[in-house]
Amino acid sequence: MNQPDENCRPILSLSGIDHAYLGRTVLSRITLDLFRREVVALVGPSGCGKSTLVHIAAGVVNPLRGRVERRYNQHGMVFQEPRLLPWARARDNIAYPLRHRRIGRGERDERVRAAAARAALDPLDLDKFPVEMSGGMRQRTAIARALAMQPDLVYFDEPFTALDVALKRRMQDLVIAASRDASFSALFITHDLTEAARIAHRIVVMDAHGGGILGERTVPGRPGDRTEGDLFRLVNQFVTQDPLFRHIHDIDERRIS
Repeated sequence: MNQPDENCRPILSLSGIDHAYLGRTVLSRITLDLFRREVVALVGPSGCGKSTLVHIAAGVVNPLRGRVERRYNQHGMVFQEPRLLPWARARDNIAYPLRHRRIGRGERDERVRAAAARAALDPLDLDKFPVEMSGGMRQRTAIARALAMQPDLVYFDEPFTALDVALKRRMQDLVIAASRDASFSALFITHDLTEAARIAHRIVVMDAHGGGILGERTVPGRPGDRTEGDLFRLVNQFVTQDPLFRHIHDIDERRIS
C-alpha cells in the first residue's frame, strides 16, 4: 500500500473548536487545516476571537470543545509585544528557550547567530539590552527567538501592529524570506488586509459574532512576488466586490480576542 505524501497532510488541524469566556461564546465550530510551507493569514473584526484561536492551536489555551491535531515537531510564537526579558541581552533573549531545551552551549550559540542573521539583526546588536533597542530591533529579536527553535510552524499574533508603515513592510519581508528559507508554516493574525495579502498563500476570514469561519480566499501568486500594484488591485477587489470581507473592520468591544 502506498504511504500518503506527508506534504499533502495538514501540519495542523482544528476540528469543531468551541470556546467561551464567562459564558459568552467567542469561537464556534471552527475547523481549519494548515499545510506544510503554507502561510495562512487569519483576519476578522476586533474581538472575533483570532488570538484565542491561535492560543488554542498552540496549546496555550484548552478549547471548550473540539480537537486539535499537531503534526509538527516544534512551533514558535511571535506576539504583538516582543515580550523580551529586560535584564537579558538580545543574544540571551534569543537563547532563552534553547536553555530550557538543555541544548549545549556550542549548538545554542550557533543557533542564535543563524536566527539573528535570518531576522536581519546586526551582530553588534546582540549585546544590547531591550531598553537600548528600537521597536524594530526588539521585534526582530522576538522573531529570532522563535526561529532559533528551528520550528516547523510559527504562530504570529498581530506582531507588527505597533510599527510604522515603512518598518512594518520590512518586517513583512523578513517573515516572507524566513518562511521560504527555513520552510516553516505560519498562522499569521492581522487586522490589516494588505498585510494579509502580502505575506499569505491563503486568507481565512472569521465571523464577527463567534459564528466560526466565514470563508477563505487563495491569494494569487507567491508571497514576495506580488507587486504593490498587484496588492492594491487585489485588496480593492476584496473590499469593494467580495462580500466575505464586508465586516472585517467592524469592532465589538464586548468581546475578547
